[in-house]
Amino acid sequence: MDTAAEYLFEYLRDVLYDPARANMDLTRLPEGFKELGQGLEFFAGCVSETRTFAKFLAKGELNCPLPSHDNEMAAPLKALHATLKHLTWQTQQVAKGDYHQHVDYLGEFAAAFNTMTKQLEQRHVALAREIELSRQKTRALEQSNDLFETVTRDSEQWIAVVERDTGELLFCNYPVTQILAAEDFLPQLKRRMSAEMTETDSGMSSRSVEIELTENGIVQYFTALIRPITWREKPSVVFVLSDVSEARAHIRELENTAYRDTLTRQYNRHFGMRLLDRWTAEKRSFMLCFVDIDNLKYVNDKFGHNEGDRYILSVTAVLRGFSPDITICRLGGDEFMLLAEGWDEDRANAHLEALRARLLKRNEDPDSRYFHSMSYGVVAVPGDNTLSPSELLAKADEKMYKYKRDHKLERTSLADTTDPGK
Repeated sequence: MDTAAEYLFEYLRDVLYDPARANMDLTRLPEGFKELGQGLEFFAGCVSETRTFAKFLAKGELNCPLPSHDNEMAAPLKALHATLKHLTWQTQQVAKGDYHQHVDYLGEFAAAFNTMTKQLEQRHVALAREIELSRQKTRALEQSNDLFETVTRDSEQWIAVVERDTGELLFCNYPVTQILAAEDFLPQLKRRMSAEMTETDSGMSSRSVEIELTENGIVQYFTALIRPITWREKPSVVFVLSDVSEARAHIRELENTAYRDTLTRQYNRHFGMRLLDRWTAEKRSFMLCFVDIDNLKYVNDKFGHNEGDRYILSVTAVLRGFSPDITICRLGGDEFMLLAEGWDEDRANAHLEALRARLLKRNEDPDSRYFHSMSYGVVAVPGDNTLSPSELLAKADEKMYKYKRDHKLERTSLADTTDPGK
């Protein structure tokens, strides 16, 4: 009896600590122990299945096979798996611009997630409203056609009356007199007014066009209200120019705020996902690269977020060296997406490896306090691609994690072993 108990105890110990050795031979057990042995075999199967499932979850591989229905030991992990799958879907919806996602579980993470989506929605609505208001103001300025209010000498608008047949300047207000001496502006203005007069019929009502004038490399934008009139009994055309340069600059600034990452000044997730959606819809052939900054969490925890920001900016500077034609988008804290046309997968991998080597050289600096590195995954997207943008990104992310795993020993060997963040 003692021998059978020892045999079963050895088997149970192997199941827990050395599964490769665990092997049950029921013929070695007395009749009274066989049923217990069979129960331990079932228990061992549940432990093995649960251990495998837990490893998948630890790596974030949610498309893994589920444990069997009779494995009650894995029930809590299956519930966690379902929660993570749903949370992944909710995050994908937020990335697409659906900020109404709400999480009621996961404690402090849920509160942070819900606060983030609320702030993103408020920011998106506020920016969209401000952009639309700016555009409405610009359109109102461009469509202004009340000649009695605009043709005044004290107006800040540029007002000029030109005889249709001869091109002679019959009248101008004070702002126009100031540019008559500007060598750059005057020839441009005369050429444009001459061209617009040929397009203006004497019987037509007013119309608006946009005019660009350049002086010393600086471009100014104007909307011109053009209207045929009779000036002192001469067929003429009146030009009323309004400077909308500041309004255009304000709109560009708002668009940059909406589509740029505040830290790196690269494009943000919203812009990147819109571009990825458009390129896939247009059946373009392009390269997608997913880049992850190694050890950023450690740097933030150990040296503070200011140092973490400097680490992010150093990686951003390296990525900008990829190509002038590359589009760089910061997807999140330590994640970047690169999009470019005209690159095959092998060439892109070689180029990224060279950039990574440039980043690794920072570790040779004796003042470096942590290990600088990045991992990446490249996916070549053909014109006949059938994968969705989310599936393409997931594929690149999977390649990136494989690269990270393959280079883990390299990071360990190159880093100071006394520093776990390296």
